[in-house]
Amino acid sequence: MVGLPGNPYAALVAARTLLGPLIAGLSGRTLGPLPCVPVHGRARPAPGLTRLVPVAWDGGRARIADGHRAAFLQGAAVGDALAAIPPDWTDGAPAPLVLTAG
Repeated sequence: MVGLPGNPYAALVAARTLLGPLIAGLSGRTLGPLPCVPVHGRARPAPGLTRLVPVAWDGGRARIADGHRAAFLQGAAVGDALAAIPPDWTDGAPAPLVLTAG
């Protein structure tokens, strides 16, 4: 049993980042490394925390999608991946991506 947060976007992010690796591990598959690409846009890094924000492909880079608050699904609808924004991230710096579309 896996519990998910009550906010829609938070539940989608938790499902994507927890259930996929859990199912892979239970089935004996290994997870490959996450691709790391330049991420552009506005996001407030959280001191001491990594934030997962939706991004859309913009050529060879990723652009942070609007609507990435816990209760909104807009970012999930327009995003192609989740960027793991570290606490020291700045606009244009590379970040690992959790791919959401195959």
